[in-house]
Amino acid sequence: MDSGSYSGSLTIRLTSRLRRRTTAAPLPVIYGVTFHNQLSSNHMDIRRENALKVLAERFSTFSNVVTIQNKAGFNDINKSAERLFINVLNIAYNLHLRDMNAIQDNYPAIDLGDYDSRTCIQVTSESTIQKFRNTVSKFKEKQLDRDFDKLIFLIISNKDLCSLTDRDITTSVINLNDLYKAISVLHDRDIFFIESYLAENLVSRVEKSDSILPSGLMASYSAPTPNALISFLGFEDEPEYREKLLNDLKSLAQILLNLTRHQREYLFYVVGQGQFARNLYGNLDENNIVMPTSQVGQVFGDYGYQIFQVLKAQDLLFVNDEYDPHGDDRYIGVLEPYFRGELDDTNLFCALKSFCKGDNNKLRRIILDCDFSDLK
Repeated sequence: MDSGSYSGSLTIRLTSRLRRRTTAAPLPVIYGVTFHNQLSSNHMDIRRENALKVLAERFSTFSNVVTIQNKAGFNDINKSAERLFINVLNIAYNLHLRDMNAIQDNYPAIDLGDYDSRTCIQVTSESTIQKFRNTVSKFKEKQLDRDFDKLIFLIISNKDLCSLTDRDITTSVINLNDLYKAISVLHDRDIFFIESYLAENLVSRVEKSDSILPSGLMASYSAPTPNALISFLGFEDEPEYREKLLNDLKSLAQILLNLTRHQREYLFYVVGQGQFARNLYGNLDENNIVMPTSQVGQVFGDYGYQIFQVLKAQDLLFVNDEYDPHGDDRYIGVLEPYFRGELDDTNLFCALKSFCKGDNNKLRRIILDCDFSDLK
């Protein structure tokens, strides 16, 4: 990475996520139904528009910070920015870029390379003819043309673009606006993935902890004794059950803290909008919440499938493909939110839903904000 600016107001937090491809990838199938067939076109259009607006803001903020800090003399740009853009560029331009510095320390002239398409990219905040000429000269000196035919300069600052031509290699200069345009015509699932990826990995450092740990691991559960919930469940005179309830609430709070905001929103929707199940006799089972999988698919689309997989892996959601809501053998697939700890016979999500008595503001504070103060 060449000199630039990126040390004060923003930070890049990279997670290990598989690079997604835009070709030959079938839509995920869940609960026996393809999510794509469940989508509401109007809802998806709104989600797509919102995701693109957020991406535009992220790119604008990023380039502004780079430009301002560059002028202030902060020229040690974070090397992880190269790795950040690998995933985005690969999806936007259907490439197989690799971090060249991972192949060789201080790899000359270029930062990213795709040997299959013979395309390489230098990520830089500088945009001058002299800068480009020096890079091309180094490119030829190191005989990189043996592996690459096309050299692209990605300008991550707000500086004006300079044109560049060379008779021996194909060159082009693009900025984050060009990258945004390429993203804007991608499939919905790719746009949502990129927005989610940048939301996790490109965050503000203003008023943020310097810890490298996820925020949930830095937080601790502390709340007044949930006397109202204890009374609601009838545990006032049951010290053993009270102790188990406190332990279960502590465990649930820590799990929720370690989820992303989107994962908690998904879980809140299923718990809050789901209905109590009916048993074989048609009576309500207030220890079991169900929501049709088709409804979840319409609301969350392809991105919801990724969230579901995370929550399922943590035993917070289950799929029941044989739910019979009317007792007439007309089975449907449903999601069932589920949390059982030391209280073996109590699904804590159901207990909280019953306690809130339809007040979704209370339930929202508990699940989204991890604020259990309404239980006291």
